[in-house]
This record gives sequence, C-alpha cells and structure tokens, in this order.
Amino acid sequence: MNELFITGKQILETLQKSDYEAYFVGGCVRDYQMGRPINDVDITTDALPEEVESLFENTVDVGKEHGTIIVLIDDIPFEVTTFRVESEYSDHRRPDSVSFTEELEGDLERRDFTMNAMAMDKKYQLIDPYSGMEAIQQKRISTVGPAEARFDEDALRILRAIRFKAQLGFTIDEETLTAMERHSGHLQHVAIERSITELKKTYAAKYLEEVKNLMVQTGIKKNIPFLKEVDDNKFMSTTAFSFIEEVALQVYMKESLLKYISYLKLSNREKSNIIEMVDILKDLEYDKHVKAISYKYNYDTLKNVEALVNENQFSDKLRWHDILGNAIEMKPLLPIQKTSDIDINGKELMQHFERRGGRWIKELFTILEQEILYNQLQNDKKKLLEWIDVHVEFKEGNISLTGS
Repeated sequence: MNELFITGKQILETLQKSDYEAYFVGGCVRDYQMGRPINDVDITTDALPEEVESLFENTVDVGKEHGTIIVLIDDIPFEVTTFRVESEYSDHRRPDSVSFTEELEGDLERRDFTMNAMAMDKKYQLIDPYSGMEAIQQKRISTVGPAEARFDEDALRILRAIRFKAQLGFTIDEETLTAMERHSGHLQHVAIERSITELKKTYAAKYLEEVKNLMVQTGIKKNIPFLKEVDDNKFMSTTAFSFIEEVALQVYMKESLLKYISYLKLSNREKSNIIEMVDILKDLEYDKHVKAISYKYNYDTLKNVEALVNENQFSDKLRWHDILGNAIEMKPLLPIQKTSDIDINGKELMQHFERRGGRWIKELFTILEQEILYNQLQNDKKKLLEWIDVHVEFKEGNISLTGS
C-alpha cells in the first residue's frame, strides 16, 4: 500500500472517531486502481471546514469558503474538502456559489470524468456510483453526466480531457469529444496560467502525438494564445518533449511568433530558455563554430536541442546532429565555461591600467575569452596580464590590440 494512503488513513480515522464520514477521493483513487504512481492524496468528508480545523493540530486554510483545508500529518499535506455541490458556472470556469452537502454521491456527481468520481474508505473499499472502473477497464474518458453540461460549466475540463488522454492513452468517447469541440471557445475564459499548467502536463506525457491532432480537430489550439497563431500543419508535424520546446520550435520556424510569447505569461527563465533554444538552432543554420556553440550555451539546453534535432525534419539534420554531439562532448573539457571563470576581474584590470571602469572592460573580457578558448592562452592571472601587456593598449578610454 502506498505510504501516502497509510499516513492519510490517520485523517480518515480521526474524522470518523468524531462521527464524520471521510473517504479518499479523485485522482489518487483512480491511480490506485490502475496501479499508477501516487504523488498526492485528497480526502473528502461531511465535516465542515471549521470542524476539520478543530480536529487537527496543523492545518492551512487554502479555501475555506469552498470547503478546503490542508491538513499536515508528518509535514505531508493532505487536501481535505467538505462534500459540496455547486451552482451555475456563469463564467464557464468557477461556480457562482458553493454549498455543502451531507451526501458523498452528490459530491462525486460534480466531478469531471467518471474515472475521477470514485472514492475509497479506510479499508480501501471502492465507492463507484458513476461506473468509473468500467471506464478504466474500457480505457475510456467520459464525463460524469451530460458532457455538454460539464464543459459548459468549466472549460478547463476540456484541457484536462486531452491531458488524461496523453497520460493514459485512453479514448475520449464520442459524446465527450463532440462536446469538447462545441465548447472549445469557452477556453478563452480560462486564465492562461491554468491552461499552460495543463498543457505542460500534456506535453510531458507519453501519448502526445495523437493529442496534438485532437487539439486541432476540436478547436482547442485556436483558442490558446500563441498556439492559435501557429500553422496547423507545422504544429502537427513537430515533435517536442515539453511545451516550452514546442514554443521554441515554432518560433524558430516563424520568427514573427516571438511577439506572442508574452501572452503565455511564462516565467523569465522559461522565456530565456526558449530564446536560447532558438539561438542554438540559428547558430547551427549559420554554421557557427562547434566550440563557440559549446561555450555559449547551457549543457542541458544543448542536450534538449540535440533531442529535438533527432526527432524533427531539419534540412541539414545529420550535420547538426554531429555538431551538437561534438559541442556536448567538448563542453566539460573547455578551459572556461563562462566569462566569470577568467582568472582576473574588472577591478584588477582597472588597477592594472590605472583607469576607471567602462565599456572597455567588457571588450577586453571578450578578447580574453577568445584567446583562452581558441589560442590556448593559459587561464592564469599572471599569464593573462603578461599577454595583456604585450597585446593590448589603452588610448583615450578605449582598448586596441597591438598585433604583436
């Protein structure tokens, strides 16, 4: 039995000792039944949030108005939510109001897909009023109740459907698929951060290729910022191993797409990663020297681009593969990995020339980089200063090479 269930069982037992119902619920139950890894465990109960807080020493209020309290057991967080039913979803994303109920079945009825509308008691006995196990056995994704209503309530469920298909390889039933297509326009009401979270999980999954075609077929793609600007055929013909890599590939193939990245609200690190991958591909295209590529770029990014080159149809694929392979192999053997590895700093250069700082320092570091990397100048402070004395002059605030 998974340790999270064993620890979480303490919460069920504590609630039941106080005459409340409590069950494991949702994705953890689905994954347990399928023998998949379990990373978190959710619990549902008829106890009100205030009652949950009173029974446990370590709790965090993450949405009491919606019935959710985090209970910490041995520093492990468990989301404990009161049985609830929801009102209309006028914005196609969140219920206008939430009310609590005393019935487990009513709580399960509000969930998205039948395989997620299952619960287990502390003895791991299954409660399955909407035939979730049947759907799992048939490898089928279907909604709890009418698909039209489920997607009209919350458009994010459309992206969850394709994410589960990508992760599990299941078939989306016809009624569900038709409703996804009819309501894909409602994705415009979903916060882009939530959509991107689902897409990142989708791209990390095993069955992505089928899903990309489905995103075009159902209209999902044309309702996601950035992706809607991408040509359908180019989108379906690329192979990427993450959503960030997908964006990078599309920007490389059509540079004008770069201006749409901001709509995705990615982190600065993710945006920098995209630009770096695009720049590597451009350097390959323009036949940049292998050592320059090795020195300029992050090792992990080089490996990612190597995988992209291997899986996609580039006109000079074999040559690019060789360059990247050599650059990756060379990377740990370079005498320096970055400018700050040079065995002299800006302050020491100012003291050496008895000059104030300025642009000349950056220019001199660039020169030293090239000499160390290509001409085997030893990266030793004494040797560097000796070379500078012979080859570099400082005149009128600028440096120049003497040619000696």
